[in-house]
Amino acid sequence: MLELENVVKRFGRVTAVDGVSLQLRSGVVGLIGHNGAGKTTLMQMIATLVRPSAGSIRFQGQDIVARPDAIRRRLGYLPQDFGVYPNLSAREFMQYFAALKGVRDPARIRHLLELVNLHEHAERPAAGFSGGMRRRLGIAQALLNDPDILVVDEPTAGLDPEERVRFRNLLAELGLHKLVIMSTHIVSDVESIASELAIMKGGRLIDCVQPETLLAQARGQVWQASVDAAEYEALRARVHVLQTQRLGAQLQLRIAHPEQPCAGAAPAEPSLEEALMARRYALAEQAA
Repeated sequence: MLELENVVKRFGRVTAVDGVSLQLRSGVVGLIGHNGAGKTTLMQMIATLVRPSAGSIRFQGQDIVARPDAIRRRLGYLPQDFGVYPNLSAREFMQYFAALKGVRDPARIRHLLELVNLHEHAERPAAGFSGGMRRRLGIAQALLNDPDILVVDEPTAGLDPEERVRFRNLLAELGLHKLVIMSTHIVSDVESIASELAIMKGGRLIDCVQPETLLAQARGQVWQASVDAAEYEALRARVHVLQTQRLGAQLQLRIAHPEQPCAGAAPAEPSLEEALMARRYALAEQAA
């Protein structure tokens, strides 16, 4: 178990993380929030790269702020900005990190390069890799020590659709026996694999909820409708339009609203992204 209790991180007068408390077990946890929500800072504290200003972080009951080695040997981490050494091939890069992590099995390196579909490029200089290939190499190094906790920050950035699906499947498999914490702004990346969503805003944790619960709450709040341009202008002034698609002279809309927004609108099954947006709009209206 990973336990965070009232974790705070301040940088001067700026509070990046403000009183976050969480209890996490095995599974895939999607850390969701806009840029600046505090996701990366929170993940850096879990990875023992940044010390909290206040609060505690415990892994299996041990304080990892006081004893960071309690988690480092059992942690895999892929930062958002992942660089490579210019003179090393992909295999040499993996061998270097394997030595740092105390991994001495060459078969482990071969297996991981195959897992991320880089085995055919193992002898190429990693500096010449595309952005997507570098992300895949970063994923492989994060898995070198077969970690109990895998922390990945925007891991699918730069990956093509096929690679993104492959990586999602890998995370889902790892989450059966490990804790995977995945920060992303691409909600579809966690829609089918996350067991929990931790939603952050302005440095605060505003909710920790199962995707199924969020989708159930959004049913009856998302609608689809077909309108002409004049109706659309009047409609969008009073409701939240989630999506617009033009089909001939008509506009096909997806709308977030607590009741039928216009004549002919029908209830729609929400996607997870639509459920999050509908929830955000509802909370904003309650606050107003």
